[in-house]
Amino acid sequence: MWKNEIEELERRKQAAYQLGGEENVAKQHRAGKMTVRERIDSLADEGSFLERGILAGVPSYDKEKGDKLIDITPCPLVTGIMKVDRRRIAVTGDDYTIKGASVGRMYKAKNAYFAKMARRLKLPVVRLLEGAGGSIKEILDIGYTELPTWNDEAIQDQVDMMSEVPIVAAGFGAIAGLAAMYLVQSHFSIMVKGHTQVFVGGPPLVRAACAEDLSKEELGGYKIHGYVSGVVDNIVESEEESLQQIKTFLSYLPPNVWNMPPIEQSVQDDPKRKEEELVSIIPKDGRKTYEMRRIIDCIVDRGSFFEIGKYQGRSQITALARMNGYPVGLLANDPRFLAGSFSHDVSEKFIRFVDMCDTFHLPIINLSDQPGFTIGLKNEIHGNIRKGVRASFAMAQASVPLAVIYVRKCFGVAGAAQKTGMQFCWRYAWPSAVWGNIPVEGGVYAAHRKEIESAEDPKAYLDTLQDTYRTVSSPFRTAETFGIEDIINPKDTRQLLCEWVEIAYEVEKDNLGIKKRGMRM
Repeated sequence: MWKNEIEELERRKQAAYQLGGEENVAKQHRAGKMTVRERIDSLADEGSFLERGILAGVPSYDKEKGDKLIDITPCPLVTGIMKVDRRRIAVTGDDYTIKGASVGRMYKAKNAYFAKMARRLKLPVVRLLEGAGGSIKEILDIGYTELPTWNDEAIQDQVDMMSEVPIVAAGFGAIAGLAAMYLVQSHFSIMVKGHTQVFVGGPPLVRAACAEDLSKEELGGYKIHGYVSGVVDNIVESEEESLQQIKTFLSYLPPNVWNMPPIEQSVQDDPKRKEEELVSIIPKDGRKTYEMRRIIDCIVDRGSFFEIGKYQGRSQITALARMNGYPVGLLANDPRFLAGSFSHDVSEKFIRFVDMCDTFHLPIINLSDQPGFTIGLKNEIHGNIRKGVRASFAMAQASVPLAVIYVRKCFGVAGAAQKTGMQFCWRYAWPSAVWGNIPVEGGVYAAHRKEIESAEDPKAYLDTLQDTYRTVSSPFRTAETFGIEDIINPKDTRQLLCEWVEIAYEVEKDNLGIKKRGMRM
């Protein structure tokens, strides 16, 4: 009875499955890229993708044959729900084979629906981006220019979902305008080296407005946004690696803020494992560096260290990891870069990471070796103290359980920012730890300058003073006055943290829901 209509339905679906046509799909493949549907298929558990809005598109009808459909150009946005490792995820992806995935009214409408759907169903979000931004040609079709507004893009949903569900965005080509906004409006973002470029306006606009003749890569490639600006978190070598990182990131996070992160039940690593090398890994000479990532490997579950933002703010390590199967957020200072000090770019990285962990109930472990703020003209120009104080506020406002391990230095305002002053904090120190308002090496000379310079042997006098101050700077002196709760053998760190994380999860499960502060961008 409805045979003709069913056939028509299938014909329209097939038009959507063909994307921008054989020629455009082949062009996409020649560029070394997957199509949007191939990306979704690679991410999704087999047969799990449930598409929404597949029939949306721009049709052309033959008026002489009773408005018979001649052809339909699908909307260059694919949306729906899929399962990834048996967990439901909301996914949206740009179809570059159709007009470069240029943004029009229908694109905005589908994105608005998508945001509402993800929020109401409380699903994690994956955005697969490869869009050229808005197209000026649309104004000829509608006959007027529209005032820019976010009302039709469900802006309140877009803002609120940042504090409710995990959002991952991956870029696969040149991304501008609205797509660039969606890339950074996320908790974790990825770009493919040599394929992804991100900008507010592309080279033609820059050439016209600024008289700067730049290629896409020069303007917004990985060397800009992966290494310098911090616009994108991680850089990968291929689309396949990008899709794998999406899966890995989501595996540490809950589906939404009304659930705790998933605990890995099949842990193959002994929570009581003790690594002897931790006892000697910190050099006696405080000016010498060491490999903080090796310390991390010795403490967290083997193979669970997943770093975020490795190439920005390099004196600060931010990562996800597991302790006896429990997901945690991990902060650590890297003494190989600016001695691990707190610079202006570290502040931005620190704030976003702490906020994300707090939002999604990930207890934080902080391996602290913080000598203080990075000093010098460049950092003053970048407003280091203002940004650093904002970072300290992010830590103070976080309510998620926090454990700090003082492995070496902790000085000044930047040192104080390594723990919350407002909430209860679980703290341990290694015997190698040293702290105070200012390091002995610089502080002694500043405080005793006149005495040192007038001494018969200034160097010998300075050395004597420093030895005196170092004696009272011992962490054992602080422990005697209960200024630090416990000093531990470094090789016991893993076992103690594995015990702590169980307590942390028991506490945090009573704090489910949206945090008062919300997720900062």
